[in-house]
Amino acid sequence: MLDCLCCKRSDGPFTSREHVVPESLGNMGHGGKEPILLPRGVVCDPCNNAPLSRLDQALIEFDFVSMVKTLYGVPSKTGKRPRTIFGNNASLTNFAEGHVLFESNNWNAWISHGDGRATWNLMSKRPVDSAYRRQLARALYKMTLGCMFIDQPKVALSPRFDPVRRMILGEAFHGYVTLVFRAWEPTKEDWRSGLQYDFHDKPGLGPTVWTRFDFIKISLFTDLEKRKPQKPMLYRGDAAIIFDF
Repeated sequence: MLDCLCCKRSDGPFTSREHVVPESLGNMGHGGKEPILLPRGVVCDPCNNAPLSRLDQALIEFDFVSMVKTLYGVPSKTGKRPRTIFGNNASLTNFAEGHVLFESNNWNAWISHGDGRATWNLMSKRPVDSAYRRQLARALYKMTLGCMFIDQPKVALSPRFDPVRRMILGEAFHGYVTLVFRAWEPTKEDWRSGLQYDFHDKPGLGPTVWTRFDFIKISLFTDLEKRKPQKPMLYRGDAAIIFDF
């Protein structure tokens, strides 16, 4: 009998393969590795096609991820050129390699600095409230559990991570996601899309699993077990935002 990695049910069916990292975000490890796929029999179809699919979409549509995807021209899994739509009648479209088009009919959002410069006050299409922040954390949990299964299947299926499974599938919880903007400008050869995780047992913190998702110029950090934000390593010029909930 098979047990689903997420719900641990065995009644399936188990016909689909789970992309650990969403396909339209590259689903590639560091160094141009092959896409990270879980074999059939690991995640049941009801989990893969419903809650996990919604978490992938929440991550893809996150404004900062979407803007990077558009600015660097990362196509969708069907090959469509990327576009970001904002909440104040504005959009950003990648219409050719190295070219983006910004459009808006809301001129009141322009802010002039009086020195020839102007900035645009962009609004999120979807408020980054506590519910959305939890979805982003769940998306990171889901990717981490998938990578963990590839490396250590018995550990990933152990009772230790049953609370993580329940959170992935919708149980309420407190936590955080840290967003980091990298100061360096990557070339296409340096593009990254992948996930790293580490087991830690620090004095005063206890055993925990810290995880990091990289996407070209940004990184998302969280922890599977500890709810208190841990500051990631920053390099000169990097900027970080902590979303807690």
